[in-house]
Amino acid sequence: MRLFTPTGWVIGTLHVPEGVGLLPFLNGDEAFFRMTNVSLPEQPQSIPFLALQRKAVLVVVPGDDALLGLHEDDGRKRHEVACLFDGGLVMGTLPLPKGVRVSDELMQSQEFFAIEDCTLGIDASPEPTMEAEELVFVHAAEMFGVAELEAE
Repeated sequence: MRLFTPTGWVIGTLHVPEGVGLLPFLNGDEAFFRMTNVSLPEQPQSIPFLALQRKAVLVVVPGDDALLGLHEDDGRKRHEVACLFDGGLVMGTLPLPKGVRVSDELMQSQEFFAIEDCTLGIDASPEPTMEAEELVFVHAAEMFGVAELEAE
């Protein structure tokens, strides 16, 4: 699993309790996430353990085998959004219940939320990168803005 922090990508195994979806876990009340076999930015060797502060995580890119814990797509309206945070942005689609505006959903949220069909623009050293992901989780409390680009 990859977690983007103010110092760059932290890559390793995030320990989520069995049977708990990733999104509900991220939105739990734990102040620190436990990770093992961790690669840190600009470090040549991995470390066996890291307790990573929850509020330091800006974006989570789940692994292929992660139980996600997402709501079913029950006729939700898809909104094209750009989420801005220190070090980059995430552009993609945000599915919301009909009649719910992006600002109503996100501006009051302190939690992680899912963005689908994403492009991540990261101002990482030594140079900025752009990448595509099917799904990422963005930490609403740690972004500094969200723009609604278009609603489907």
